[in-house]
Amino acid sequence: MKRLGMTYYDPNYVYFDSFDRSSVVVDVGCGYEAEFSRHMIARHGLKAYGVDPTRKHVPFLAKLVASSGGRFIHLPFAVAREGRVLTFHESRENESGSLLAEHTNVRRDETTSYEVEAVSLAQLKSRIDADEIAFLKLDLEGAEYDLLRDVSSSDLTSIDQLFVEFHHHCTDHTIAETNAIVARIAAIGFDVFTLDRHNFLFSRPRTARSARSVGRP
Repeated sequence: MKRLGMTYYDPNYVYFDSFDRSSVVVDVGCGYEAEFSRHMIARHGLKAYGVDPTRKHVPFLAKLVASSGGRFIHLPFAVAREGRVLTFHESRENESGSLLAEHTNVRRDETTSYEVEAVSLAQLKSRIDADEIAFLKLDLEGAEYDLLRDVSSSDLTSIDQLFVEFHHHCTDHTIAETNAIVARIAAIGFDVFTLDRHNFLFSRPRTARSARSVGRP
């Protein structure tokens, strides 16, 4: 990772640190701490959009909105394959809920379920006040499979780096499904990097890095 010029940030984020104040980060599934957004705002002074429909996270994210000087914007909806109203399952015991009823946290925990607005990737980009997204993080607790199974080049237009947390370990989805999506995104034209086969960075090739610098799946 270091040889390739990547940066690591706990607990699982990897990225090429090519950001400045004009960059836009979209942190989908940011959680109540929005730790990645906080880190990127503090490090680069950039603008970060935290996308999270979880009701219990709202007061915490509102404090970050108020203290960020306009650098953090909370968008309280989910991201899914189609823009429509979906049922979200909020865990009362764990931070992460899910659109998937078969997620481990939903199966085992006490949950509260409610309807949320869901937007597609194309609709998400239309909600962002920027022509380009420097970094899109997707932590969808299993909903990434439905979102990305048929992802197209147009869905990822104007996205420079895409970081996806895959959840085959806590849903009914499999590592084979993860690998198929990874291969699909690679075929669109992204380089691929992973440390653990769960968290994947997809990045546009740079002229400073050869296509062989970052491994294909």
